Amino acid sequence: METLLRGQPGLEIVGAGEIAPETFSEIRDAAPDVVVVGASGEEKEVLASRLFREMPGIKVVGLNLDDNRIHIYYQQTKVGRQVEDLVDAIRQPLEWGGPRPAAMRIFAVVQGQYGQRIVENIRAQGPRGWAVECWRPPALPAVVDDPAPYLPLHVPPADLILSLGESPSVAQLIPDIARRAGARAVVAPVDHIAWLPEGLIRQLQERLRQVGVAAVFPRPFCSLTEDGYNLRHQRVAYTNPWISEFARHFGRPVFRIECKDGTVQSVQVERDAACGCARFVGKELIGRDVGEVVLQAGILHHHYPCLAGMVIERSLGDTLLHLSGQLMRQAVEVEIAPLLPRAAYLVPEGRSEDS
Repeated sequence: METLLRGQPGLEIVGAGEIAPETFSEIRDAAPDVVVVGASGEEKEVLASRLFREMPGIKVVGLNLDDNRIHIYYQQTKVGRQVEDLVDAIRQPLEWGGPRPAAMRIFAVVQGQYGQRIVENIRAQGPRGWAVECWRPPALPAVVDDPAPYLPLHVPPADLILSLGESPSVAQLIPDIARRAGARAVVAPVDHIAWLPEGLIRQLQERLRQVGVAAVFPRPFCSLTEDGYNLRHQRVAYTNPWISEFARHFGRPVFRIECKDGTVQSVQVERDAACGCARFVGKELIGRDVGEVVLQAGILHHHYPCLAGMVIERSLGDTLLHLSGQLMRQAVEVEIAPLLPRAAYLVPEGRSEDS
């Protein structure tokens, strides 16, 4: 590879070598703008992931030695068998082919109504710059030992993968789909524990970590915010611009409610549930008495209907359906709390309400 690149106009080779214990310190000392990794298969991705961890901001070009596939991490893939293809990839600016989060590309994997409803809502209500593609996998075995036969023939370039399957088999395909798409991040909601068990979550976390893809597993989906997910003592923080951009628009419901004379006049949905439930609830609350809208929000949430699981989560002491309903009620209550009557209570003798 060094021989092929040496002498190309505008390129200066500051070092080359085989993988060894001292390789990464040598790369840091050389401080290159671009590192070209020539390896096969998963080894190439593991090396690229380590380079990003140790040298944030560096550009990595991966050359698959098996078929000359060139991968500009983590942007888009191009195939070629000429030196010009590799040189072109090195010269491209770092942001080449990588849209800003505002122009995000989403690839959703769905199986049934649960995922389809989410995809339709994101397409209808998401930012105009988003491109959302959807794929339904074929019938899958319970255990997918080799994902290759079940993957789509073409995986389009994507920034974010949504895993919206209704069986553990679908989740087992996600690391390979993310790798083929050149994805930056994965959102795999847990709205039914049977669809994505704890053990499988840990496996996915490790496989995605190895290839440098961020992942979150919000339980339920509508607990996702721009910096965390899950509830109570299970709250998990994260930092990823692609997931945060998605969560600006879809996740834990946020309303802006205007009331007049004890009646809801208008409801603005600042963040919808991914399934569209918050938008449905907000529309139905208009015209209702302020004193009843918190209760009605929970009822409307169930009637939408929410498709989260009805099995009690032992670690949470409740069902995901009920927890999702609580999030919806809380989103309404926090907006109208100043208008609700204060509960009556006794003030002990010698104390004031402010003490």
